[in-house]
Amino acid sequence: MTVQEGFPVPTEPSADDVVVDPDHFGRSGAPGERAEPGRPFVRPARLGILIGLIVALGWWRGTSVLVVVAGVIVMIFLHELGHYVMARRAGMKVTEFMIGFGPRIWSFRRGDVEYGLKAIPAGAYVKIVGMANVEEVAPGDEPHTYRQGGFWARMGVAVAGSTMHFLVALVLLFLTFVFSGVREPNRWAVGTLAPGSAAQNAGLQVGDRILAVGGVAVSTHEQMAEQARKLAGRETTLDIERDGRRQTLDLRITPRLPVYGTIGEDLIVFERAVGELGVSVAEGGAIEAQGLRDGDVIVRAGGTDVATIDELRTALEAPEFRTDGRLTLNVERDGTPRTVTLNLGSGLQPGTVVGFLGVGQEIVPRRLSVAEAVPESVRSFGSTISLSVSGMARFFQPATIGRFFERAVETRPGQSSGPTVPTSADRTSAANMERNGDRMMSIVGAVAFGESLTSEWADLAAFFIQLNIVIGVFNLIPLPPFDGGHVAIAVYERVREFARRDGRRYLADANKYMPIAVGVVILMSVIGLAALYLDIVDPVRV
Repeated sequence: MTVQEGFPVPTEPSADDVVVDPDHFGRSGAPGERAEPGRPFVRPARLGILIGLIVALGWWRGTSVLVVVAGVIVMIFLHELGHYVMARRAGMKVTEFMIGFGPRIWSFRRGDVEYGLKAIPAGAYVKIVGMANVEEVAPGDEPHTYRQGGFWARMGVAVAGSTMHFLVALVLLFLTFVFSGVREPNRWAVGTLAPGSAAQNAGLQVGDRILAVGGVAVSTHEQMAEQARKLAGRETTLDIERDGRRQTLDLRITPRLPVYGTIGEDLIVFERAVGELGVSVAEGGAIEAQGLRDGDVIVRAGGTDVATIDELRTALEAPEFRTDGRLTLNVERDGTPRTVTLNLGSGLQPGTVVGFLGVGQEIVPRRLSVAEAVPESVRSFGSTISLSVSGMARFFQPATIGRFFERAVETRPGQSSGPTVPTSADRTSAANMERNGDRMMSIVGAVAFGESLTSEWADLAAFFIQLNIVIGVFNLIPLPPFDGGHVAIAVYERVREFARRDGRRYLADANKYMPIAVGVVILMSVIGLAALYLDIVDPVRV
């Protein structure tokens, strides 16, 4: 980064000079859209349109999306509040504190600051005078500019937004651990039972705890599923805990066959009972969207009668399935026959037969005391920061960004771009999240993802914890126009001042680093548009 010493100091205007405030006049020369002391600004028509859009969004998607949107707006407001408070404490002049961008809807003025709401609620900003050396300000305001602030004052203003995100995350972590509890993989109970599965047939109930499968002790859901996979078609026992008492259930672990193509989701078929094939379908997944439902009973596959896993495998060996990936199933749903045609993608083929117990887990949180929650919050915060930094570094590698854009170009509406690697029904959610681990999400995708978590407040809190930490870290990227760019500039100026050793301020030349800021804005805009497209046509699912 190149710099220039000093900065232009505007001279006092002469009597012949005309001083124009560009924000005060519109295109026609009429007074601009801004509040004046004692005279708030309001545009009822714009306000009505915004309220109408909010009501329409709530009617279309339900109140849950409004809760998430409100949470995001509060988060953005707190970010800018951090900048505002630190700037005022440092004696810097702030002229605007706005929620949203674009035309003003409503605003009022207190002292030198205009507070208000703008038409596009996609962010917020605080306007501090003299952010760069090339910005011209009135001579009387020069001592109160950002550029004239001390090193620590400028650093404080720059990092205040991310600091607010981190404080919010820490508070939410603490509240979650105290009022909901910490979630540990070995503290779980039966949350769901697949219709007609071995677990349901054996009399397992929601809330039971599974202690052993086939005499082998298990502590996590994954250990339970892994042990069941080894016992396909075998008679065995299940040791459980119900209402504090240990019991043993006899059962037959039913065989399960994954059928996969290229849509990133398996069709899971299992033997509900002797001579009866059932399906397990991920809720909200691509297969369910094509008409198949969890618990449907398969009668025919591709025109062939099937009643066992072996018969289904034989039917799927027909060459036409491997070419076009389309499979027609005749099923029974609540005693009613139906026909469903699935497009599983090219290369449709059956996987390996494994055992299927049919149990979904529900984590049983362990509440912490206040004394326990404080260090646990700090530990969890630190680990999440580390994961966010490593994930961000991984995304901005050329190869990862290349795959991201390739996925955006190749994905079509209604077509998942997931890998062809088969997954298990017990790991559908985890596999989906792994597939999207290196993916950037837009604000639309983040809101939609958060909306899917509103049934449990702890899940919604976890979403906002992660979102605050990610945005806090993201804003500290040491490039303009991010907050981290201002940190980098302040550090650079400080180093040059130490090297000069004459006590004078050293100001980086904004004309030199502005092209970097423009390049970053262009890159992030392209990434943002690609992320928005993927969030619409191939959203991340829980």
